[in-house]
Amino acid sequence: MSPRWKPIALVLPLAILAVGGIRTIYPNVSQNIAMRPLALDPAYPGPRRVGELIFLNAWELRSSNEDFGGFSALAALPDGRFVGLSDAGTLIGFGLANDDRADRPFIAPLPDSQSPNLSYKDRDSEGVTHDPASGQFWVSYEANHAIRRFSPSFSRRTGIIKMSGKYRWPKNKGIEAIIRLSDGRFVAIAENLEKGLHEGFLFSGDPVEAGTVRASFDYQPPPGYRVTDGVQLPDGRLLMLNRRIGLPRGFSAKIAIVDTEAIITGTRVSGRTIASIGSPLLIDNMEGIAITKEREGVIIWLISDNNFSIFQRTLLMKFRLAERRSKKKPEAVAAPGFESL
Repeated sequence: MSPRWKPIALVLPLAILAVGGIRTIYPNVSQNIAMRPLALDPAYPGPRRVGELIFLNAWELRSSNEDFGGFSALAALPDGRFVGLSDAGTLIGFGLANDDRADRPFIAPLPDSQSPNLSYKDRDSEGVTHDPASGQFWVSYEANHAIRRFSPSFSRRTGIIKMSGKYRWPKNKGIEAIIRLSDGRFVAIAENLEKGLHEGFLFSGDPVEAGTVRASFDYQPPPGYRVTDGVQLPDGRLLMLNRRIGLPRGFSAKIAIVDTEAIITGTRVSGRTIASIGSPLLIDNMEGIAITKEREGVIIWLISDNNFSIFQRTLLMKFRLAERRSKKKPEAVAAPGFESL
C-alpha cells in the first residue's frame, strides 16, 4: 500500500463506525396480534360493576407490524370476529380464542388508502358500521370529510359521499361516529363541537346512494366530553361512547344510551349516562365501541386509540350490560368510586 493511502486506510474504518455504516430498514408486515390480559383494577381482580356495566375482561393488543395502532373504530361481525380501523387507514381483523390468543388475525391497508395520489387526509378513517345481511361496510373519514362504502371483506370501494355541515369543520373534526340502524337508516355524528353540541345527521337510507334524504340534528354529549363512536343496541336504542382528556387524571370515558326515536330533524338529543370509566380503573383513549349477543346477555366491547405513542396502549375491554337494578343480590361488586352510577 502506498504510504499516502495508509492514513486514509486507518481513518476510514473509524469513520464507518462513527456513522454506523449504511443501515437497511425492512418494513415489518407481521400479521400477528398478541393479547395480554389485564385487570380493570389490580387491587380488585375479577368481575366489577361500573354503573350499569359488568366488567368481564380486558387485554392489551400488540403487534410488531409497523402499521398497528391508532384504532378509532370497531365492528363485530356475525361470525364472532371483529374488524378495527385506525386513523392511518389500517384495517385489522381477529377473533378471540379461549386461551387469550387472537384467532386468525390480519393487518392490512384499507382499499384506496395507498395510492400515490392520496395523502394522509384520505386515510383518516374514524368510524365503521356493517350490514350483516349484505356484508357491506361504511367508513367515515374526518380529514377529507367523506363516507365511503366498501364491498364485503373490504375488497374494494363501491361508493362515496363528500360530507359537510352547517359548521366549518376543521380537517380533523369530521364524521367521528357512523351507525347503520337495523331498519336501514344511518346516523352520523361529527366530532366538531360548537357550543357543547355535535352536529349529527339522520340518513333515510344508504348515505352514498342518490336520493337518500339527510336530516340534521344536534347531539349533546356529557359536559366536558366529546363523542368518539356509537352502536345500536338490540332494542333499537343507541349506545354512545364519549371521551375526555384532561389533567390531572388523563383519559376518561362515559357511555350513554340515546333514544333513537328522539332523533328528529332540528332536535337536540342527549343520552342517559350508564357508566363512567376513569382513573384509577384501566383506561386509555377509548374511541371504538361494538356489541355482541352472548348467552349471558348484551356484551359491549371498547377499543382504544394509542395515537402511535409509546406512552399509551391499545386496549380491548369487554363488559356485559347489566339488568336494571333491583333489590336482588348484586351481580358484581361495584368498582371503587363508581357505586353511585
